[in-house]
Amino acid sequence: MAQTKFDKQLEDGLEQGAVAFGRFVSGAPLDGEPRPPGSLPQWGIALLRLVFLAWAGWAAWMWWWIQDHDRVIRVSIGAAAVAVPVIVIAAIRGQGRRRHMRFLVLPMSLALKELLSGWDDHQRLRALTIPIDRSFVAIRLPDGWRDTGGLKDEMRELVQDRMGGLWAGEWNLKAHPFNVVFTPQKPRPKLEPPETVDFFSDVVQKAIAACEPGQLVLGIDERMRPVIKEMTGETAMWALSVGSGGGKSSFLQMIITQLVRQRATVIGIDVKMASINCFEGVEGVHLYTDPGSIGDMRSAISWAAREVEARNYVKKGNPRKNFDRLTLILEEGNEFGDASKEWWNENKEKGEPASDPIWGDIASIMRMGRHVNVTIIGVFQDLREAAVGSRGLRNMFRMILMGNFNANQWKMIVNTTPVPESVDRAGRMMIIEGNRRVWIQVPYADPEDFRTHSMELRKQRGYSTEDLYGAPPARSPQRLPSLLQQSTPLFTKEAPAQSISAGQDGGEEAAPSSVSTVKDSPALEAAAAQDDAAESVPEVELLPLAEISRRLASRGIEVSAELMRQHKRRRKNFPAGHLVDGKELFALDDLAQYYGPEEEEEEEEPAGSGEDGAGQDGDDEGDD
Repeated sequence: MAQTKFDKQLEDGLEQGAVAFGRFVSGAPLDGEPRPPGSLPQWGIALLRLVFLAWAGWAAWMWWWIQDHDRVIRVSIGAAAVAVPVIVIAAIRGQGRRRHMRFLVLPMSLALKELLSGWDDHQRLRALTIPIDRSFVAIRLPDGWRDTGGLKDEMRELVQDRMGGLWAGEWNLKAHPFNVVFTPQKPRPKLEPPETVDFFSDVVQKAIAACEPGQLVLGIDERMRPVIKEMTGETAMWALSVGSGGGKSSFLQMIITQLVRQRATVIGIDVKMASINCFEGVEGVHLYTDPGSIGDMRSAISWAAREVEARNYVKKGNPRKNFDRLTLILEEGNEFGDASKEWWNENKEKGEPASDPIWGDIASIMRMGRHVNVTIIGVFQDLREAAVGSRGLRNMFRMILMGNFNANQWKMIVNTTPVPESVDRAGRMMIIEGNRRVWIQVPYADPEDFRTHSMELRKQRGYSTEDLYGAPPARSPQRLPSLLQQSTPLFTKEAPAQSISAGQDGGEEAAPSSVSTVKDSPALEAAAAQDDAAESVPEVELLPLAEISRRLASRGIEVSAELMRQHKRRRKNFPAGHLVDGKELFALDDLAQYYGPEEEEEEEEPAGSGEDGAGQDGDDEGDD
């Protein structure tokens, strides 16, 4: 029997009615559109619909069949009184869920469009599950989904960007339904070095005892393990860029003590006079800490450069020769650079370069010293290129320790991002060796304990100068600072006047033992100087005029270096100098005698008539 048009319409109507009833009972949207974000779950909507359907059927039965209108009204009012507060409370409590769906779940589902291209917007929304407490992110994957072109990493990065922090994914691509569940990674506990470390603790002393020659313990790391570095090969030269109060002094004292244990010779230069003075008197530790004797510090550096030259010459003839370690420690490098530059400007002769040549000696040590066990530890508050003579030496410090630094110092020295946060604690330093970064805490001890321990180590392990081909330069006597000197006149006009007038009043000639105010002739002075030089056995210390000016000032003789240079050019009786390495140097005693009381009396003697004045004029003419 053929199906009529009415039958077709009836069949379609019944089918649509059954579909609508099924959606109504199951809680699905009646129009077939996806549920809006934040709506009730489907089971909740289905329960409310069934309750409403039951109430409507009961009310219709009681209203039209039983005719009990009052009962229907009472039950309806009671049900409304209960349902309205429940609906209001549910709406308020569901506000957070709706906001969660609108601002997190729905945007993330749209962002997954490229990664889950096989699904539409509704399918992706249903595939994404994020609880309101954000404890995990579950994404159901389409059948046949494959990781092509790093989709897994892109999905993990998307989750991390939207959720914040680090997330790890657990993938299920073997059993249906395929999915991935992302969970937040637990933050690792932040490890830090100990706040303080005792140099004489068992951990540090055992590590030092296990060190081979050239290995030094620098500190304790964040895992409470000793950090040992070698002062050989590419890391033979160390630099410290540590701000004030960062523990530079403790670090140097600890390193010097370990060098003494390895029978090394140490040259310590410290213009601050505070960091390494505790090692005064320790054999093999030569300290130059007088800021008034910058020339001594420069001489010590030049001597170390000549030692490098001598050792390389010996090494060439005997390649297997091993030398005892010689370490130059340059404390307060920034201050030394400024003081050395000032010293050079005052003492350089005409025609010499304007740049300070001492950095050339330091460069020679850094380039040629590591092959013969000569190393440098430079300490700077600010390791700028200008602080090391602008000779490209900063890059030769292959291991750098930084502490108490700021962002600008990090960018200037290391130049990597992100900039680590500096820890403002004495002794907390970061070791930078290539791309490796290690935080340490420097061991500490009382300076006097370091000195006592070093003296004991010298007795136990001994010390030898066999590998030194010269002796470190002697130190000049420390000059009293000008503000601590007592200002007293050396000579008065009354004293020489009285002595002269006494001879005139008595009418007698001056005794042979009396001091004459007239200087000897240049010929006699030259002959006497030659006789004295032949008879003197000890070697005379030769100094530049600027250094002689400083030492004369300590003796109470005030004469500037510039005035001495003028006298050297103009006066024939000026003491003769000696050429050493192309520089003219003078003996301190000669100039002290030249500018002693006789010279002062000669200059202070008033020009007058009489035999004394004529004698003075005659001598001046002879000098001219």
